[in-house]
Amino acid sequence: MSMLYLRHPSVSADGTVVDFILTRGDSDQVGGGSERFIGALIGALDIGAEPLKWGIKPYRCNYYSEYWDEEGWESTWDFVWRVTIHFRVQVAIKPFKLGYLGINDIDDYSPEVESYKFEPFSCLAVGVFDAENKAKETARRVINDKELTAARKEVSAPDPVVQVVRVGNGEFHLRAALGSGDERFFRGEYPEMVLSFLQSSGAVIHAQS
Repeated sequence: MSMLYLRHPSVSADGTVVDFILTRGDSDQVGGGSERFIGALIGALDIGAEPLKWGIKPYRCNYYSEYWDEEGWESTWDFVWRVTIHFRVQVAIKPFKLGYLGINDIDDYSPEVESYKFEPFSCLAVGVFDAENKAKETARRVINDKELTAARKEVSAPDPVVQVVRVGNGEFHLRAALGSGDERFFRGEYPEMVLSFLQSSGAVIHAQS
């Protein structure tokens, strides 16, 4: 049996874009997103509309790491996939009681399924807030803070792409794509500085077990 976990889905303000995170259960077979695979995800969300387009991107992310308490950058930054699905019509999703849903017998077989294991890795920093205004203010500061900007330029990382989304349990997730790199990037100061910045701003930076 193969399983993936669908976590913290959100719907855009106009109701036409669904955004969520996939994490590994006993499967890591996530490629570019076949129609069958996307259809299974939409079905799990109980959405009846047909998708217009979609995208799947692998990241190393702090928030969903299974081995957070262990030492090393690979334990802090575990593999996830961020999925974005666009619709022609407005859609709605029901909140998950636990914030996630386990999906059995789901794989996305394609030549791309092993590519996430190889450098360079994209970096997604996540912090969770209990108030939207706090999350949005922190998002602005992640982009404009002088120390973070200096650290970013030191490693030639792009400006972060930061989004705040509301998930079903009333939390607000700040998701910041920090660029990509090899082991040296993740061992460096910049990603860790962003996590420290989020935490000092009141964010939870790792899912509670």
